[in-house]
Amino acid sequence: HEAVITIHLNLKCPIMIGKKKCKDVQFVTEVGEVVSDLGKNTSIMLDRDEIEAEEQEREARNKLKIIFKSFIERVEALTNNEIEFEIPFRELGFYGVPFKTSCLLVPTTHCLINIIEQPPFVVSLEEIELVHFERVTFHMKNFDMTIVFKDYHKKVCSISSISMSSLESIKDWLNSCDIKYTEGTINLNWPKIMKTILDDPEEFFSTGGWTFLDPDSDENEAHSGGVEEEEQDEEYKPYLSDEEQSEESQSDSEDYASEHSAESQPSSEYDDETESGKSWSELEEEARTIDAIKHGSVYSPDHHKRKHSSNSSMQKKRRL
Repeated sequence: HEAVITIHLNLKCPIMIGKKKCKDVQFVTEVGEVVSDLGKNTSIMLDRDEIEAEEQEREARNKLKIIFKSFIERVEALTNNEIEFEIPFRELGFYGVPFKTSCLLVPTTHCLINIIEQPPFVVSLEEIELVHFERVTFHMKNFDMTIVFKDYHKKVCSISSISMSSLESIKDWLNSCDIKYTEGTINLNWPKIMKTILDDPEEFFSTGGWTFLDPDSDENEAHSGGVEEEEQDEEYKPYLSDEEQSEESQSDSEDYASEHSAESQPSSEYDDETESGKSWSELEEEARTIDAIKHGSVYSPDHHKRKHSSNSSMQKKRRL
């Protein structure tokens, strides 16, 4: 899909080209026209000249591919496969900013590269110690990727503005390459971190090493897991022994007895109140007294008894 065909050589030791040391050497050839005339009038039906130009460009591309492929095969045969050429996997590519402009970064068998834009970007997977993803949060559209090399004296490599949609595919690729990765929500001060490591590497690794980058480290998981298991054991017991069952039954019976006594206590109090209260006859007499006072006559129980006895004696005399 590119307008050029490139063979890129990443040298282990730099060579002098002119007056400059170069570690990356490229052989490039153009396949077709890079510039197109936008002011040219186009019609719905393509002209025969345009169709022929496209066919010629396609044929030229195929010829150049054959020439470059034969060159690669001869080099590998002469060096007994000590020099291997790799073809990038475009389906695993993602866009990022390794320098100043955004470009397509594509993995190969042993590298992560971009050799179309200048300067070329080549990172060997064998040199990578750790990959850390920064600014990985739910509301962010982009994140950054920092590559830490096994040689701690080498400056870390940062790739910024990677689309969040590429995160999972990058993780899958790193897993297939057996490269450890971590992620965080903020950007770290990598020059200070690397300086701390170089000052005392033994102290750095004795205190946990790179585990500070991973919030879900094994130590934290083991500690939190042990605490959670203890809490679960204390709170949840699906099966109880015979002794525990008998203890629980006794406690239940005691609770039931206490509840029953508490419920029966108000009724006893009510009985006491009713026993200490007045009878119905006494209440009737009080009501009659109140009515007599209202009508101007006082009602007395003794007077009512005497009157009732005198009336009965008079009735007896009349009978006699």
